[in-house]
Amino acid sequence: MKVEKINAIKLRKLGKSYNEISKSLKIPKSTLSYWLRDIVLSKKAKTRIENRVYEKSVKALIRRNKEQTVFAKERAKEIREKAAKEVKKIRENDLFLVGISLYWGEGYKKGAEGSIWKCVDFTNSDSTMVMMMMRFFREICKVEEDKMRVQVILHRNLSGNKAVEYWSRVTGIKKDQFMKVSRSLSSASKGKSKNILKYGTIHLRVYNTKLFYKLIGWIDGLKKQI
Repeated sequence: MKVEKINAIKLRKLGKSYNEISKSLKIPKSTLSYWLRDIVLSKKAKTRIENRVYEKSVKALIRRNKEQTVFAKERAKEIREKAAKEVKKIRENDLFLVGISLYWGEGYKKGAEGSIWKCVDFTNSDSTMVMMMMRFFREICKVEEDKMRVQVILHRNLSGNKAVEYWSRVTGIKKDQFMKVSRSLSSASKGKSKNILKYGTIHLRVYNTKLFYKLIGWIDGLKKQI
């Protein structure tokens, strides 16, 4: 029997994979497959090989996740940069400027700074401002009606149904697109109902990552203009 084959058998019985043996002895895996096809492995050797396969699978998964993360970051950068350039084309549009300015001040932006959550979320209690943002979302961002969601943040002593009815009229969004009303009570109020918002505060949400980064890009563009 060839020395190479004897060494290959020894390594296989130790639980070495075909890749490891091939690299160690400089023998093609096709040859090893022929030589070692009838070798019976011990439980210890089988466990080692299985663990190696598992480790490789985990490493491959981690590598794939990293690649997907890099792709997502590159895509986000591309969207933001493209949106920033668009500001020069439509800066004369008053609704565009008002909407971006309002979102800059009252919209959710942490997703662009590393937070996992990427969602368009505008928060306010001023009905006129909310109506302006609804025009912005519909006319500038072209958000489809069924993609909009609303959450009402309301003092615990107030009627949730009345608040939802009110904000549904203000926004023009159907009540079945409203999320469950969230109840709040500030520590300063101590249970009193004085100086609280009659219809609460609302979150206008659009679960669209691309639009989120586009808004951030538009804000970036405004910053550069300033």
